[in-house]
Amino acid sequence: MGKEHIVIIGAGMAGSKLAHELVSLSSAPFNVTLIGEEAQVGYNRIMLSSVLSKEMNEQDIALVDVSAMSQNGANIIASDPVVSVNTDDKRVFLASGTELCYDRLVFATGARSFLPDWAQVGADNVVGFRDWNDVKALLALPLGAKVAIVGGGLLGLEAAVGLAKNGHQPVVIQRSEYIMNRQLDRVSAQYLQNNLESRGVAFLTDTSPVQILMDQAGLSARSVVTDKGCIDVDMVVVATGITPEVQLARSAGVSVDRAILVNEKMQTSIEGVYALGECSQFEQHTFGLVAPIWDQLTVLVQTLLSEDAKFGIKPVPTKLKVSGIDLYSVGQINADPDQEITLLDSELNHYRKLVVNGDRLVGAILYGNVADGSWYAQLIQNQTNISEMLECLAFGEAYCQSVNA
Repeated sequence: MGKEHIVIIGAGMAGSKLAHELVSLSSAPFNVTLIGEEAQVGYNRIMLSSVLSKEMNEQDIALVDVSAMSQNGANIIASDPVVSVNTDDKRVFLASGTELCYDRLVFATGARSFLPDWAQVGADNVVGFRDWNDVKALLALPLGAKVAIVGGGLLGLEAAVGLAKNGHQPVVIQRSEYIMNRQLDRVSAQYLQNNLESRGVAFLTDTSPVQILMDQAGLSARSVVTDKGCIDVDMVVVATGITPEVQLARSAGVSVDRAILVNEKMQTSIEGVYALGECSQFEQHTFGLVAPIWDQLTVLVQTLLSEDAKFGIKPVPTKLKVSGIDLYSVGQINADPDQEITLLDSELNHYRKLVVNGDRLVGAILYGNVADGSWYAQLIQNQTNISEMLECLAFGEAYCQSVNA
């Protein structure tokens, strides 16, 4: 019998990495086709902020060696998205008119930037911060451009720093009272904001955008109206989250909630059809960080090889990819804790907050000195009993070990 043909829809990080892993297997048990809508295949999307800040170029952020994959037998199709799937006949149909048969199918369609209603104006200078086209548009701005970044999360802040470094005037508009409100508390957020302000980033917190005003031609945004006033702009970057790309799967009859529903083996509701990455949903969880997606990938490879593997949820740390800023957040930061332990060195701008429930550490924020971040994450993941080290916990692993010794 011939090899099984696995078709992967989506050539972003998850899809291209999966294709790379499958064609690199020593026994080469599969024929693999990878299909993407972008011209660029297999780049590391999370490093786009480094490209924007001109610390890296296109070659530096390659996630996989596309040429080597082709030499190993992968069929790579770029700039030709899948437009429909027939799961009964096991066929996919591409925009070019090409039809492909498959034995097993993987949805790795990722996600798109979420655009609130007020931002859906069709302006050529309103972009997300998700792909090469977004970065190219930001790199093409004239020196000193005024840029409004809507959203004070990871992506928004990384975009703002890159723009400031390139000589522009970024202002971050944050609906919440402080930036990165899902990963930080008010104290650590203020330390971070002070640092970013020293780099040329301005902030409007507790501020909500309500409208974009267009130029007379109706092609470009010229200002952002907020509940606190109006901001003139040359560009608007919307970094308010992502929307899983599920339309293709839904139209193919695959069960979808907020994203494509998968079980612990990454199987969808249709036999022989799988999903992973930002387009997938396991239980009530969707995914925007890379660590759980790599776990999904490992499980899916084993599943395709008929090996036993199960995906599960683990605590995932958050890190800001900005040179010179050390920040680490993991676990349940906004939980209703039994106890909060804080350590502050204002002279060195070092801050720690540990969230404790019962005899378990459930969350940690580190700013300035993040050396113990992975240790705290391990304590959280392993649900370690910390009752005997509670008094020294904030001082880190080495100190706790010395006390116990």
